[in-house]
Amino acid sequence: MMAENNVEKLSVSPNFDFELVMGLMQETRLGGQVLEDMVGTFERWMPHLNALLLRAGGKKYVAVWLDEAVEDEVDAVFAQSSERGFRLNCVGQAMIMNAVYQLIPEVEDAGCAPAPKPSEELARVLESAGIPYLEGRTGLVRRFSTLTGYPFRGACDVCWLRPDCPKANGSKDDSFSSVELGAPK
Repeated sequence: MMAENNVEKLSVSPNFDFELVMGLMQETRLGGQVLEDMVGTFERWMPHLNALLLRAGGKKYVAVWLDEAVEDEVDAVFAQSSERGFRLNCVGQAMIMNAVYQLIPEVEDAGCAPAPKPSEELARVLESAGIPYLEGRTGLVRRFSTLTGYPFRGACDVCWLRPDCPKANGSKDDSFSSVELGAPK
């Protein structure tokens, strides 16, 4: 099967989630102009949001990311103001999270989009889609991105990054669990 047959563009239009952004920022109050700027940035970044359904090794995955132009903007703003840069960083994170929640609603309930175990076939499909793994396959090349299995089969219980995850605290025993639907394939 050709690689281009393994990639399907998904339509996604997340909403600006004020509560999520505030949680990421660890803030309880924001001025009106700050909020307007953040919502404006969110709307301006919508054309930079990408979502794909990937097929590799008989499994399906969803990849969601913001283009490199968004990273460049965040870096430039950070260089001028760490406070504003941090806010933009939170907007980017919230945008990705809300897009994933829209595509796989169970992820929001579980609180995590588990990372799949990297494979050569998945790496080839990601590369052909223009969103390759970082060297070492610890994440995707885009800073604002998520790759997770589709459909949802569980959270931390099926996550390849669990040993290094601060949420799981590196738990390797059976005392840590999450919502799990169906058997992982």
